[in-house]
Amino acid sequence: MLEIAICDDEILVTSNIEKMIESLADKIAVDVSIDIFYDGSTLVDYISRGKQYDLIYLDIEMIKQNGVDAARVIRKFDKNVLIIYVTSHESFAKEVFEVSAFRFISKPIDHQRFEKYFIDAKNEILKSPRYFQYQYNKISHRISFSDIMYFQSDKRVTYIVTKSGSQKCYEKLNNIEKKLCESGIHFYRTHQSFLVNPKFVSIYSYDTVELLDGTTLTVSENRRKKVNELFCALKGEDIIV
Repeated sequence: MLEIAICDDEILVTSNIEKMIESLADKIAVDVSIDIFYDGSTLVDYISRGKQYDLIYLDIEMIKQNGVDAARVIRKFDKNVLIIYVTSHESFAKEVFEVSAFRFISKPIDHQRFEKYFIDAKNEILKSPRYFQYQYNKISHRISFSDIMYFQSDKRVTYIVTKSGSQKCYEKLNNIEKKLCESGIHFYRTHQSFLVNPKFVSIYSYDTVELLDGTTLTVSENRRKKVNELFCALKGEDIIV
């Protein structure tokens, strides 16, 4: 699922972009969720309260808050979200560069260019996913991988443990591990019931890992060699014996 925001003070423009995205999403078989905003300040407020997007289509010249100023604030909360500017004016090259815009589309929108940039963005997002997406009680959720300390499987439920608490999902730990590996994201499988984020490991010994919050997890005997090799590959250190 791609979470997308469209921000432009022209209703016809936002409607047109939304229709093009939905058409392309059907064409290339990707799920999308789209939010519409008509000024930069409302978008910024939404993001400042915790909303996370994969892609933002952003107009530059808007009355309440222009797209460049909005992007500067957005970057304080999210340095990685892809921003595609859609505007009638091309005199903001320096400002656009400063906020790391992904692409720039001029109005009126060229459909072929729009399609190319959308596919480029989709490929960039899926190449290095930033969020773990899951369903619980038939509701879709997402959480940043950088916030996940570890996954813990307990019977039919998998707990996603962060510094602020835990959330539940029903996906099997083996499936989660497979998805992570396919996306090039490395977690330590220290035990049949645990997948641990290396970012939160403070101390690693041959048979245990200690996390930054003091939690100590056992590395099961049949997984020690693989965990050791992955630890050394990520840290560039010699194998622990």
